[in-house]
Amino acid sequence: MDNLWEFIEPSLRKFDGNPVWILRETPRRTVTYRELHRAILTTASTLRAKGIEAGDTVGVTAPNGPEFCVAALAAWKLGGIIAPIHKNYTVEEIAAQLDAVKPKILLVHDAEIKFDNRLEITLDADDEAIGRESGQPSPASADQTAIRLYTSGSTGTPKIVRLSHNNIMTNILAALHIRTFDERDWFISLLPLSHSMGLTATMVLPLYCGSCCVTPRVIAAQEIIETLSEENISVLIAVPRLFRNIMHGLESKFRAGSAPLRGYIWLIRNTPLALRTVINAPIRKKLGGRINCWVSGGSHLDGAVSRYFHQLGIPIRQGYGLTETSPIAALQDEYDPAVDSVGKPIQDVEARVLNPDREGSGEILLRGPNIMLGYEDEGQNAGAFDGEWFRTGDIGFIDDVGNITLTGRIKRLIVTEAGKNIYPEELETRLERDSVIKEAGVFELEMRPVCVISTDAEDPEQTIREAIRRYNASASSHNRISRFAVVEELPRTPLGKIAFQKLPEVFAEHEVG
Repeated sequence: MDNLWEFIEPSLRKFDGNPVWILRETPRRTVTYRELHRAILTTASTLRAKGIEAGDTVGVTAPNGPEFCVAALAAWKLGGIIAPIHKNYTVEEIAAQLDAVKPKILLVHDAEIKFDNRLEITLDADDEAIGRESGQPSPASADQTAIRLYTSGSTGTPKIVRLSHNNIMTNILAALHIRTFDERDWFISLLPLSHSMGLTATMVLPLYCGSCCVTPRVIAAQEIIETLSEENISVLIAVPRLFRNIMHGLESKFRAGSAPLRGYIWLIRNTPLALRTVINAPIRKKLGGRINCWVSGGSHLDGAVSRYFHQLGIPIRQGYGLTETSPIAALQDEYDPAVDSVGKPIQDVEARVLNPDREGSGEILLRGPNIMLGYEDEGQNAGAFDGEWFRTGDIGFIDDVGNITLTGRIKRLIVTEAGKNIYPEELETRLERDSVIKEAGVFELEMRPVCVISTDAEDPEQTIREAIRRYNASASSHNRISRFAVVEELPRTPLGKIAFQKLPEVFAEHEVG
């Protein structure tokens, strides 16, 4: 298999009548592998007629669903390169991205974007077009660019990451070496397909395995819980914030439940692990009953959230990666609530620590077939590599058996006047354990940690003041928070991450303590 079209096309044929995507919208939509295959060939024929050739960039903007698949696979069949554009970008952000990636054509679905050469994505099928396109092989080779991902990250510096067909294919095969999936698995589609994790793990992976994806009506805790239950979802891949929201959603149901239900939850938490399989069966059934694999990635998963689901008999594996690593770099092969690591590097990927300190901690470097071809700006590549090794910008250490433990980001590290290192991620995790704090964003101001906190409390200023007092009571002196701001929501990037570069501005406007 030389390219992603050849990687996925056999599944389109093999699982012909099986559902490939279900959208829980009104009216509900179900699309089969056969319908998807025919729509891809029809769209590829249309693109070919419009002059799209191997190496051309095809912009794609669409919600999570079959239309995004059609656009991506049609482009790959022609040897094209996709440039995903997140549908929630502002008009200005979309204009900046289009100017940066300069697609030859823009494929759109359910989006009002002005572009001279655009094509609406549909699932329409044309027998003549399918006949013309069916026998045409994809000219792309494994090492050619398949995806150009525009990323501003959480620090605000735009980059265009080039990922090859081989990057994505080897990444998926390495993940399947740890955990297998097949046509019986149903994935819930939560991560945007315009992001590397969503694209690789919740589109290409399930398509390769013959699985079905389900898009919920909205990305909200109760709808996610209902989707897990009603659709018998077996695979959930999400960011830590969503797992925390699901936990809070379940707790709301438990608090609203009867005294016997609350007593049942107490029983679960106080039953030895060996006996919980039977005790937990009703809870697992409430979440679909077919749980195969839950994976958290994108940032650190709080141990309290991890332990909560483990008590319910649902282990969450932690993974680690970046856009530049296609994105999976490490994954826990077995869940261990006592190990606060992201697991070992996946197959054929190596990790080492650059310039480790006395405790063995330093910048994590990675090498393997999942590492990007590079940034399009050669100036950005200069600082991204140490020889063959990709510099992740993450601080951590590697234990004797190869598990990677992360402690923070180099760019976010705070060094006090006394030379103490403060890792904002650790402070955020501890702050967010307080039930009144939705999220916390910590950054450096005058060599001290300050934070912006979001809450739903009725008296937000006083509530957070008391929460900070509780936090400081158990924090070491250099980790204590003396100044903070309170908001309803933290600023975010279009992909849902906290926009850390905007925190100082928000702090200046909303500081209360």
